[in-house]
Amino acid sequence: MRTLTVANMYPSEADPVYGTFVKIFYDGLCHHNHCGTNDLVTIRGKRRGVLSKIKAYIGFYASLFRTLCLKNYDLIYVHTVTFPILPIKLVGCFKKLPLVFNVHGGDVIPSNGLKAWLKERAKPQLRKAAMIVCPTDYFKAVVLEEFPGVSAENLFVSPSGGLPGHFYLAAPKERREIPVIGYVSRIDQGKGWDIYLKALSIVKKAGVQFKGVMVGRGAQVDSMIAMRDSLGLQGCVDYLGPKPQSELPEIYRSFDLFVFPTIRKAESLGLVGLEAMAAGTPVVASNMAGPAEYVRHGENGYLFAPGDADELAEMILAYTRNATSRRDVMSENARATASDYRADIVARNLYEKLLTLPILDGVR
Repeated sequence: MRTLTVANMYPSEADPVYGTFVKIFYDGLCHHNHCGTNDLVTIRGKRRGVLSKIKAYIGFYASLFRTLCLKNYDLIYVHTVTFPILPIKLVGCFKKLPLVFNVHGGDVIPSNGLKAWLKERAKPQLRKAAMIVCPTDYFKAVVLEEFPGVSAENLFVSPSGGLPGHFYLAAPKERREIPVIGYVSRIDQGKGWDIYLKALSIVKKAGVQFKGVMVGRGAQVDSMIAMRDSLGLQGCVDYLGPKPQSELPEIYRSFDLFVFPTIRKAESLGLVGLEAMAAGTPVVASNMAGPAEYVRHGENGYLFAPGDADELAEMILAYTRNATSRRDVMSENARATASDYRADIVARNLYEKLLTLPILDGVR
């Protein structure tokens, strides 16, 4: 089978965590389609600055347009449908393209005017696509609402590439007298870092000892540090900055509890929560969007009302009151939940589904 994977994000040596879900998908496709050809058109690494982004997209569009015009494929798999859509629409005017789209949060619930405009341009292509891949059942419903005319039968749920094997650390977790409450995500609007800090402030006032650890980068790092210090948390909440994916499994394993306080409707899956679970760390998450599908309250973690720092604090306190045996049960439940999201399992299931598509009749 001749395949082309298209995405406007992909890891690079300088930025190894950018678009890792695309690389995980592409590696899985290459593994299963090893007797075929697997081309890739993408932008490697996140660009900083307007001119750098413009230059990258000019190169991306030129390469994609040229590839679509000059080569024929049995399957064209498109991630992040908004930004790649313009060359696809143009070539689609004079050439039939065997398209499968993988939608993600920002494609369907755009964060700015440009993405909203591109989303409108993508609607006709999504209605005609051979299949649309969604990260969760929650987001499948969102897609049907946001893209009228798309058939529910044309949607397939597959969790964004899944998790690589190195996230699944089998060693027993070490239990400490002072629990470590972790946060790994971008420090940006809507991610809930402020809710996390406010909740920890409440926990501190309750007289419970803990250690907070934050990992990630974003536009609001300075605001986060200022809030942490103003709440008197500088002595008990460490900010480690961004970390490469290779270091994340041990970081997750060092947590007793992982906090996922997003308030974004566009949180279509929330891989960080599953990454934490794979390392045996229970998750307390906002009761919304993707995380609400895999966090089972009281079993592998806790759910709280989105944006409610008081309720988040209550959940953290509830966890700290658990006996060690109960924490161990929750840890094993978290591992069991994450086992369904292994990248090899996800890749196999998705590849088998792709092979059933009518566009591949005569290729299989």
